[in-house]
Amino acid sequence: MEVDRVGIIGVGMMGVAIAGAHLRVGLSVLLYDNSVESLSSVSERISAELRLQGVRYDSRLVEITDRLENMQNLRIIIETIPEKLRIKHRLYRDLQQQLKTKTGLETLLFSNTSTISIAELSESLLCDWRLRFCGFHFFHPVRQRSFIEIIAGSETAQETIEFACSHAERLGKRSIVVKDGVGFLVNRILNAYLISALRLFESGVSMERIERVAVEFGMKMGPFRIMDEIGLDVVLHAGWVLRKAFPERAFNSEILVNLVECRRLGRKTGRGFMIYNSSTQWDDDGIPDKEIIVTKNNGDQITDEQIIKNLFGEMKDEALRCYKDGVINNLADADIASVLALGFPESKGGITKLL
Repeated sequence: MEVDRVGIIGVGMMGVAIAGAHLRVGLSVLLYDNSVESLSSVSERISAELRLQGVRYDSRLVEITDRLENMQNLRIIIETIPEKLRIKHRLYRDLQQQLKTKTGLETLLFSNTSTISIAELSESLLCDWRLRFCGFHFFHPVRQRSFIEIIAGSETAQETIEFACSHAERLGKRSIVVKDGVGFLVNRILNAYLISALRLFESGVSMERIERVAVEFGMKMGPFRIMDEIGLDVVLHAGWVLRKAFPERAFNSEILVNLVECRRLGRKTGRGFMIYNSSTQWDDDGIPDKEIIVTKNNGDQITDEQIIKNLFGEMKDEALRCYKDGVINNLADADIASVLALGFPESKGGITKLL
């Protein structure tokens, strides 16, 4: 069934970017948020997003609402609210209540969750909704990442997965379907990369050097820039979720915790690991903040080759674990995801090809 209008719940950074991805291909969007303040600026933010894509903003394709009941008769609703299980459960219960008397289309509910398992999320869904529920995970920056990770829950209907794959293709995104589990595929690999960078930094290797080595290796951006763009609060929370699931590979970064406590959350607040001249996503590279001090000073003993081995060896190991755990059925999926979702250099063939 052809879709010409999509509902998006949550108008934060990702919600706006996902709306832009739909508007870019001529689909209209209905945006919901319970924050009237957030809704008041959403048109301006979507317009700015589309300018970065070179697409004209057509206000006729955008409708906003603070009433869930207005999400009636939509084939697809994409949820993009913060990664907190309690908040998502409350939303799902409210959504089912508001749409239970509707007639017409059976709504498919896609979650942009990046770490929380579909099994946990669907605990608040009725049986028929679980059939029509899956993960639909976009990546920063949405306009530059031609990839979506689709997560099938144990109760997700095959028709739902097929529809999700078809919708991703319509958005111009390549997709892979992965098995449910904490962090899925991409965030498990990404987390290994970020943890390795934090370990190196806190052992005395300078931030500038780690960023330089990563970019010279071929990454689209270094690990600290990635964390700042995602938001350090989001990185910290995702790390907690993954640490609970995989405690044997956990790393508690005091620096990351301290920055979040100081509300230095990355580009969105102007300061994180780096200092930014603009709060607009991706406008400038940022300048490493010299005020972030590491007391250890043995970083000079670590070679660039060792930095590469640490950063990307851990990523490869985690990709292999995902294959062993059955999250993916073949290593090619990990290679595709590392290139399209994480900016790993295509010339190297993907993360599992790394020697």
